[in-house]
Amino acid sequence: MLDPSGELLVFRSENQGCAGWGVSLADLSREDPPVALFSDRLPNSSRCHFLDRLSLTLVETVLSEAVMGRWTQGRACQATPEVVACLEKEFVPVSLPPYPAWFEPMGVRVRWFSDAGLLLRLEPGSEGTELVVTGRTEADLQRAIEVIPGVWPDAEPTVTTTISEDDLALPF
Repeated sequence: MLDPSGELLVFRSENQGCAGWGVSLADLSREDPPVALFSDRLPNSSRCHFLDRLSLTLVETVLSEAVMGRWTQGRACQATPEVVACLEKEFVPVSLPPYPAWFEPMGVRVRWFSDAGLLLRLEPGSEGTELVVTGRTEADLQRAIEVIPGVWPDAEPTVTTTISEDDLALPF
């Protein structure tokens, strides 16, 4: 599939079609081409540079989907300077360069951190920068919340119900 300009081969699309990731047709012969982001949140619904290499973008895709797909064990808080300082001191930066968030491409750049059982992402939020924390288990998540000095809203329970023996009704 091509982007609206007809210049990018699209390999990932936001589920409502408001953003997508692609490689320029001119770069298809490159071994690990750069990736562009197109979004209706950019001026004139244009595109911007996302990451220098497709391979890094594929890693980012896995990380982002892991965070978005595990709402049952995720929490967020405002990333005050104290929160960011703690994050930089206590957690390991993930080796991805900062990049634009598809939902706010003109905002702060996304940065990742990790620890055993945890993924932590700084991203644009409704009131500045936000820290999103995802844990493999509730105990992992609780460990992060106890270390990071943020204001953590109460978790909202996620309920999955069974429709039949083979199907579930997911809460999203």
